[in-house]
Amino acid sequence: MSHTKAADATWRGIPGHYYDWTKTLQPESHYIHDYSKTLTMKLAMAVPDLRGGSRVFCTFEQALRYVEETDRLTRGIPKIIYLVGWQYNGHDDKYPAWDEVNVHLKRPQDATARDSYLWLVDEARKHNTTISVHANMTDAYDDSPYWDLYLEHDAIARNEDGTWKQIGVYNDRAAYHICPKMEWESGLAVHRIEKLISLLELDKVGTVHLDAYFPRFNAYYDISETEESSYMRRTIRYFRQCGIDVTSENLTHLRDDPFIGLQAWSWVFDVADEKRMIGMPAPLVSGGVIRDYTVPGIPFRHDLAFLFGASMHGEDVYLDSELQKPRDQWHDLFLEKFCLNALHGQYLNRLDRIRIEGEGDGRVMHFSGGHEVRLSDRSVRKGGRLLREGDDLLLPAQWRDGRELIAYSKLGYTAKTWSLPAEWSGVEAVDLRRIMADGLKEMWLRLPVEGGVLELSLEPGAAVSIIPSVK
Repeated sequence: MSHTKAADATWRGIPGHYYDWTKTLQPESHYIHDYSKTLTMKLAMAVPDLRGGSRVFCTFEQALRYVEETDRLTRGIPKIIYLVGWQYNGHDDKYPAWDEVNVHLKRPQDATARDSYLWLVDEARKHNTTISVHANMTDAYDDSPYWDLYLEHDAIARNEDGTWKQIGVYNDRAAYHICPKMEWESGLAVHRIEKLISLLELDKVGTVHLDAYFPRFNAYYDISETEESSYMRRTIRYFRQCGIDVTSENLTHLRDDPFIGLQAWSWVFDVADEKRMIGMPAPLVSGGVIRDYTVPGIPFRHDLAFLFGASMHGEDVYLDSELQKPRDQWHDLFLEKFCLNALHGQYLNRLDRIRIEGEGDGRVMHFSGGHEVRLSDRSVRKGGRLLREGDDLLLPAQWRDGRELIAYSKLGYTAKTWSLPAEWSGVEAVDLRRIMADGLKEMWLRLPVEGGVLELSLEPGAAVSIIPSVK
């Protein structure tokens, strides 16, 4: 259903029931994108400067350079990049309004910032990249153009004494919780979703990221978190009827329902339970990094990320969060995270999760096709053939047409031998090209293959594309 057809009164009939994904191990509705095979990231654009203006990290024109160079570094893997701070003066500004593209990000030659945004969307497609936005459905600020409208419809959650429910302070301004039930029943949710889709033509890209999408108890009206979740499910289903996947910040943290089978991807995959993860196919739900919110400090679960596969955030590479400025030198760090995290995860995501054995550092995860992932030596093997050992790997670029392998080493090595995949049988020599931000280096080296074995040497931090030599 197109979003124009979905905008009529039929939205009131969208159900809010829990979706039991365990019955089918499939999403409720087929996702527009396969996030298990897509490199999904964010790009920080701007934040309010607290003086009524915008502190810009990246304009739309500059964003295209990131898109182009990222595409070269990743050998054209399908990508989704959500822009953070695309609206008003930047990140977390003027919610719940979504009506204005940040004018400070505009290209000089365009009439409007919206034109510049849509230009970036079109250009990024040429580089295997879908551009969409990071938005927020649950926060509201009293300087928003929609503030009075939301008060009129009692769509701001209240404490027991009737005061508005504050959930934090961002950009030196109090953030209040929007009540999903009141917003939905009043039609405000559909109204602003429709405006966002129309403004950014989101139905053409098929995905949106909803930040901090949490239910909260509305004491004044005795609306429980469970009831709020039912209205959040309606919202996700509405987006999906409009041809748009919803992704979000996490799955289980601050939620009574992780929305598995409705929410396609999470910035933080926080199901830190090995048995549950085995039962969750990657195409059903996947994430950027794995963290455990049940432990103080919210540690990264590098063990689970290695055993099951995860990805990378990207945003923390493009932007130095400590210095709050774009990194001048980001290519090497990006390539390291892509190869050791995203490429590793992408490979495992294409396999069926079978079982896990052992405890602690002795755990071994078994996948289909005879694959074993061992934590003890941080190795990946297929039927005994080594694919990864520590921070050295040789994995197929499965999204590419034709046969291509990517080799990477963080520390470098000399004369290490790798057995090539069975489908490379008959290959007598291979061509190596260095993967760089400005494109593949011209044929760097031709190496012989003897008995299906390649002897390879790599410099520290080097990533190379390997293809069969043409005689």
